[in-house]
Amino acid sequence: MSKSFFRRIVDDGATRARSFRHHPVLTASLLALLGGSAGAQSHPSSETWCGNGSAGPASALPAPVAMSAAHAQARFFGAGPNYVDTDLSLAAALEGLTVDWDAATTSYADMMESVCALDVSSQSLAPARVLALGPIAFVRPGTGPLTLPRHTRAVVIDLRNLPQDPRLEEALARAIGVASTAPVTRLTERVRGHLGMMDEMSYYNVYRNFIDARTPAPHAATGHAQLPVALLTGPALAPAAARFAVDLRMAQRAWLVGAPVHTSVAESRWMPVSARGLLIRTSRLEDSQGPIPDVLAPDLSLSILGLSGATTDLPTSARASSLTSLLGTPAPVDRTAPVVRKAPSERIPFEDTPPPGASSGIARADLLILHGATRLFFPYFHVVGDGIDARLMETLALVDATPVTQSSQTHRLLQRFNEVLKDGHGFVDDWNSDAPAGYFPVALEEVSGEPVIRRSALPDVHPGDTVVSVGGTPMSAWLAEEKAHASAATPGYLHNVVVRRLLPLKGPTTFGLRAVDGTVRSVQVQPQPVAALRQVSGPASLRGAGSLADLGAPELHYLNLASEVLNTPAAFLTALTGAQGAQGLVVDMRGYPGVSNYQIAERLVPAPFQSPIFRYPVWTGPDAFEMFDSIHTRQPQSNPSYAGPIVLLVGPGTVSAAENFSIMLKGAQRVTVVGRRSAGTNGNITYLLLPGLMSACFTSMEVLHQNRERFHGIGIVPDIEVAPTASDIATGRDPELLRAIEYLRTGQ
Repeated sequence: MSKSFFRRIVDDGATRARSFRHHPVLTASLLALLGGSAGAQSHPSSETWCGNGSAGPASALPAPVAMSAAHAQARFFGAGPNYVDTDLSLAAALEGLTVDWDAATTSYADMMESVCALDVSSQSLAPARVLALGPIAFVRPGTGPLTLPRHTRAVVIDLRNLPQDPRLEEALARAIGVASTAPVTRLTERVRGHLGMMDEMSYYNVYRNFIDARTPAPHAATGHAQLPVALLTGPALAPAAARFAVDLRMAQRAWLVGAPVHTSVAESRWMPVSARGLLIRTSRLEDSQGPIPDVLAPDLSLSILGLSGATTDLPTSARASSLTSLLGTPAPVDRTAPVVRKAPSERIPFEDTPPPGASSGIARADLLILHGATRLFFPYFHVVGDGIDARLMETLALVDATPVTQSSQTHRLLQRFNEVLKDGHGFVDDWNSDAPAGYFPVALEEVSGEPVIRRSALPDVHPGDTVVSVGGTPMSAWLAEEKAHASAATPGYLHNVVVRRLLPLKGPTTFGLRAVDGTVRSVQVQPQPVAALRQVSGPASLRGAGSLADLGAPELHYLNLASEVLNTPAAFLTALTGAQGAQGLVVDMRGYPGVSNYQIAERLVPAPFQSPIFRYPVWTGPDAFEMFDSIHTRQPQSNPSYAGPIVLLVGPGTVSAAENFSIMLKGAQRVTVVGRRSAGTNGNITYLLLPGLMSACFTSMEVLHQNRERFHGIGIVPDIEVAPTASDIATGRDPELLRAIEYLRTGQ
């Protein structure tokens, strides 16, 4: 693994803005300046550019939240190193008992390529000003409208010391607009885009990232004449001002007068953190000839006029008299110098792997990275609420209170963060952890909020037993603690997710069990091999496909789609063939399908039908976001198929692909649903690979019913609700299946 970090000299280059001062000799000087050829251009060094950018305002967000957003920009859109090195830079910057966020911002930039740290600026964009000096109009871009004097023959736009205000780009567009009768084309920016968030744990992805070339709309023309334009540049420019300068100079629409313009600044975005912030390169500017030069040299130095880039002083008459050129168009920019700026590139899974480890810096970084990724790609904030900022602050405070020395601490913190997402795909894995000593070999079922043994491989643990304690902790307290560190969209699936944590054992464990008759006993369970667990694990029923004659309904057929029972296409076709001629079919989807849910649905729906609506978050560069909707029509298949009445069984373990299948059958009005509410969690997941060799996942796709009704957190709601009791489980009675039979036989 590459552990190289990149050093960057940071110099804010801050200068104070001063207002224009009238000076009569400027008229002749600038008219001369705006003419003819400016002669040969020099090539200033492009090795460092941080001192050539200027900062913007502070953030209103807490520093950790703002740092999360900045890191997400560098990670997902930046032109710097791969994800792992970027993430490790963050972890290194956040080490310590507590975090000084200004020092961390500087440290982060020092280790990062294409990132600069600057002090925030309190300067805001002032109202626009126009000063007429004879036929020359001096424009200071700002808020409000701009009007040029009637007899203006040339325009000078002063870019020096403009703040990186959110309104600056619009102000600059107005400034060139009033001097133009033709739109001014802008450069193309090569950026990284994302169709969903690419899974970082697998080569096989439904999501992808890509490189796109985006060209902003031209600067609109609003003027009465196409006037010559000069841009006054200082040693440090705001990113929007630098972008404006390179756009106009490359289009040969304006002269550059003053300091060189570093293209890297124009390709950056300002991300404030605390009293310091970051300039992050997120694009590479190009035209039809390829990437533009790293540095655009000025056509004329302010020193020739006796001016300084740090002031707005006017030239003396002696200096101005040396300008004798005629009005004209700037020559094309000299492109002979090699371009060394990197463009953002595609990222692939497993391009690098973080080393294992545990520290407070790693824990903080993991929390910020997960926060930033979900902010960009998690699609359900409008459903679950936007509580991730508060949860980030809560979990970071826990790191400050108890220094992290074990990966299990980081694992627990990430679990706590994911809880706020209310996402049934919100899991966290610690790849440093040791394998368990063994397992508690049972299958568990929720009954009235308690875990009940459905199947057991142990002779002294019985179906129908309720688990009332573990290791001396009452189950109510254990469940409350674990539910605070688990993510799910519905209460039933939350219970399902949490009780799985009872199964891996570190050693001999004592469970308190309450029998169906109410007696309570303690059983010490020795860790058992995983094979014993597999014998009993799975959904509510492990019954195979076939006739329901044993339950008094020989005219009805049963089809269990759980992967533990049916897991090949051939087995499915054989099972469905057996249902031919049945007067009704019970399809049990209380588990997870072992065969493509689309292939199954196509043989149970006799007419064309629609998939759910899938909505992907799409970023094309850091500023262009949309949700892309996808829905497709499926065609029925035959030989075999089934067109008779169907009851669909669902429950809390019906999740993801199982729910996708259920949505299609329900949307096609093919089924009556019996059982309990499903997990309310559908859509492809995505994994983050995190420092310390951790991973976290979440749903990166919104799924809707075909009529656009919400699905997340609601799930498949039964038409007939039925739930088992502990007595049912103890006696092997399946009340959901029995109610399905009753409905198919009676219609009610």
